[in-house]
Amino acid sequence: MPSSYDEAAVEKCFRLYLRFNGQQHDRIEMEMRREYPSWSKQNLYTRGDKIGWIEKNGWERALKEKFALALSNSTLTEEQALFSEIAQARKRLHDKIVAGCVDRDVVYQHLAYCRLAVNALAKLKGAGLTFDSFVAFWEQLLDWLTDMSPDAASALLSVADELLDKARKEYGEQEADSQDGKL
Repeated sequence: MPSSYDEAAVEKCFRLYLRFNGQQHDRIEMEMRREYPSWSKQNLYTRGDKIGWIEKNGWERALKEKFALALSNSTLTEEQALFSEIAQARKRLHDKIVAGCVDRDVVYQHLAYCRLAVNALAKLKGAGLTFDSFVAFWEQLLDWLTDMSPDAASALLSVADELLDKARKEYGEQEADSQDGKL
């Protein structure tokens, strides 16, 4: 088995690695052997002091970027797309720092992107929380509890007005029916 392959072999393997989403190493081996009969999937793995192609060429990072790009090109909301951009920029800065970059501006930019990512993620996680979604959850919970434990449903209903008032204040919204006094 040759100890090294030309750049075309590495590129072909990389395309297969991405095509199979970093999985199906047996299939990658089968495809590679069509052109490189002695090629083995062992080339992908780091063993002892021999660094495998995945680690040597940064294919894990490329695979993550492929997934991030696919995610950003799918039906993301503007908020999700913005978070994806922030996360990618933060990751690139992190990679520079890990690679040994000690430039103070890069470190500060990374810190700023970390803060942006934390804030954006918190907003994304809370984006679906509205008074309407709370009421929908509340109604589903009451339906389940009525079937499971009428006593628990009764106890929950005993604090319903207080709980719904607190939810109105928390979410700052009014459900359409709640303005008529109905829920």
